[in-house]
Amino acid sequence: FPLDHFHECREKMEKYLACMKSNNNAHALCRDETKAYLDCRMNKGLMTKESLSNFGLEEKIDWASSQKAQDEHHEHRGRKYEDGFVAGLARNAGAKYREK
Repeated sequence: FPLDHFHECREKMEKYLACMKSNNNAHALCRDETKAYLDCRMNKGLMTKESLSNFGLEEKIDWASSQKAQDEHHEHRGRKYEDGFVAGLARNAGAKYREK
């Protein structure tokens, strides 16, 4: 996609990046900033106009399910580093995450 050579959306980008930094990269907490940045890029012709729902920015979010999925991911990632990682091991076992 085209770069923002003329910095037309720089302010929105900086707000988004600041939000991500202050929230430990938890993008769900920066939804408003994400929407503003993408809207700016679309309105300035820096990307194709699309529905924000195509980016996972639907108005209705099941926050409990989202948090549960993030917690599972972080738990799995932690186990991977604690136990060691063997590529394909969990996949071959047919399990989403290898049980301890």
